[in-house]
Amino acid sequence: MYERGVADAERGESHPFYYQHYYHYRRGYDHARRRLRRAPLAVVAEYRWVLVAIVVAALVVVAFVAYMRPEDTPAPVIMAMQATPTASPEAARPTRTPLFPTATVTPDVSPSPVILVLRTGGVAEVSNTEGRSLRGRAAPGLKAPVRVVFVEGERVRILEGPVAADDYVWWRIEGRDGVAWAAQQSREGVVWLVPVE
Repeated sequence: MYERGVADAERGESHPFYYQHYYHYRRGYDHARRRLRRAPLAVVAEYRWVLVAIVVAALVVVAFVAYMRPEDTPAPVIMAMQATPTASPEAARPTRTPLFPTATVTPDVSPSPVILVLRTGGVAEVSNTEGRSLRGRAAPGLKAPVRVVFVEGERVRILEGPVAADDYVWWRIEGRDGVAWAAQQSREGVVWLVPVE
């Protein structure tokens, strides 16, 4: 099985069943794959003296050209020309724009207010009940029995919702005395569950 794994690795195709179930096949396949991956590096290591010779030859040519360059050539004659007005180098430079622009805050713009809404995982406060308690029911709807009462000013955590039933929007909330479904607001629009941060 080892030799078959080596042969399959050299062809570049493995037999999935043999690779998964036969240890010697997998071992032969893996060893041959590693050997084949190292082969290009071995060729480079074998011929590294050729690379060294090319680099040395290039350095010799550069040194020869630098040595043979004539330095006694006369300087070119510069003709006097009338100066023309040109822009200063400072004015000719392009302006730099930042890669990541920074936010600039203008002081005269007031920030827009954050609008809070009821959401699952949020917090609300029982309000506008005129001193009465908000009833928490076993299920969303007016026919479900009252399970818990939430007092005005109590902060509750919203667990689930919204659910529409009996012309109300219901939220499953958790307060000090337990968990129950409570209506968000009255039919007239008086909000009982006010979202807070």
